Amino acid sequence: MAKQTDSDNLIQMNSILTDIKAGRFAPLYILMGEEPYYSDVILEAILENALQPHERDFNQTIVYAQDTTTADIVQNCRRFPMFADRQLIVVKEAQHLTKLDVLETYFNSPSQETVLVLAFTGKSMDKRTGAYKKAKAAGVVFESVAISEWNVAKWITTYIGEKGYTITPDAAALMAEHTGNGLRKIVLETDKLFKGLPDGKKEITVKDIEENIGISREFSAFELSKSLVFKNWDNAYKIAGFFGANPKKYPLPLTLGAMFFFFSRLLKCHAYYAKDGGMMENAIRKAGVFSTGQIKEYAAAMRVFPIKKTMSVIALIKEFDYRSKSGNAGGASDGDLLVELISRIIH
Repeated sequence: MAKQTDSDNLIQMNSILTDIKAGRFAPLYILMGEEPYYSDVILEAILENALQPHERDFNQTIVYAQDTTTADIVQNCRRFPMFADRQLIVVKEAQHLTKLDVLETYFNSPSQETVLVLAFTGKSMDKRTGAYKKAKAAGVVFESVAISEWNVAKWITTYIGEKGYTITPDAAALMAEHTGNGLRKIVLETDKLFKGLPDGKKEITVKDIEENIGISREFSAFELSKSLVFKNWDNAYKIAGFFGANPKKYPLPLTLGAMFFFFSRLLKCHAYYAKDGGMMENAIRKAGVFSTGQIKEYAAAMRVFPIKKTMSVIALIKEFDYRSKSGNAGGASDGDLLVELISRIIH
């Protein structure tokens, strides 16, 4: 079976949300996986749509797994709703539940008057258990995966676009470097950013990120890539050394993800230029770069990093990402790996 991707998550989540908003409820929802944001969205939709406000006092129960037992959950599920078509029972932090065999019996024949939601946080139900297999047959099982570092800036751009705003590529890359791939944090920081924008402003720039989220571009993967483009080797090593000395604030996977974002876009610029010829600036615009400063930067990058060199840099980034995650780094720290990567890109 192919590995689940973030795109698969979005497709499945939207399908589930469509049913929920149309009033089509399953008797059971298992929400689990590495990335809790999607589960949060589904749970919020269930809470909003399963019951009318006046029905919730008697028919909505929200508990934490540490404060209940599987036997109590089943007993509550077998109750009949009061003055409503259904009752809703939500169990949060469901990874702490024990004696799942009790739930397995319930999953064989779940009550059609109950909507039971088991919300796991950062964990998944053991797929080898009978309870999991019965749950999958009886209701909806949604498992989310963590978004890859490479796709964080793209996700930010899409999310901001859905809210009616735009964001420049460099601002998206800078924000991705700051937030990491935790979507809850991204959404929190983005919503804070919207509130800080002047009325009527719809395009988010690097300046907006710096002023409203408190991120400095001086030490960022964005600035690191820029230093490489303009052959400011001393600054590139300075930034790499700073990142190495502050690994918690600047984890290597996120730095590599931001660099991958930059050089992948650069490769796209080369591809359009090779295909269409003409003005280099036109090719850069087709690759999704529109601001004057960014066009100049990518034009300079295309000269410093021809297409074959760009492809080799992307290959190097992937190699060092693998080395950092696979244990093949020997005794090198993440900071050492980043300095070595910069050296190999330069030479």
